Amino acid sequence: MEKGNKRMTKEKRRKQILESALNVFIEKGYNGSTTIDIAREADISEVTLFRYFDSKKQIFVDAIEPILITSLKQSLVEFKDSEPMRKLELILRERIKFISEHSEVIKLILMESQVNPEVADIDFIKQITSILKNTIKDAGINLEDEDFSIRLMMGSILSFLYMPKIKDNEIGAYVGKLVDIITK
Repeated sequence: MEKGNKRMTKEKRRKQILESALNVFIEKGYNGSTTIDIAREADISEVTLFRYFDSKKQIFVDAIEPILITSLKQSLVEFKDSEPMRKLELILRERIKFISEHSEVIKLILMESQVNPEVADIDFIKQITSILKNTIKDAGINLEDEDFSIRLMMGSILSFLYMPKIKDNEIGAYVGKLVDIITK
């Protein structure tokens, strides 16, 4: 019997499992984590875990995807009515703050995608890059060298994993310079 198992809606239980899984993946990495570890962290049985998910890989993807992709798509909806250059600035600011707030998860994704063949086919960076490219095109911003500009933006965003800026005014100044560079 599961300890402390309160009746939850199916969606709340699923969310609880994903949050627990994320904690385990951050602590132990993908290969070091087991579904038993995840079930223990969620305070459920492994049988219950498999009622919600088919595999550890599915749990990993379902835990990470909302943090990276869904949050970016939500930001784009929030900024959709902004003037094109302002929209680009807002997206970059938001992603830089996002990196700072979710650095452990981002590091986990980057590490696992490089060393773990089981999850290497889940290319979140490629998905994010594609969304950024489409957003820039949809906003009507023409970049002289699109590939260079996208690399510069992605590299700049990821640099905040290791050299974080906390103050909004510092992030704003950085984003302003970056937008000036890529749109000239």
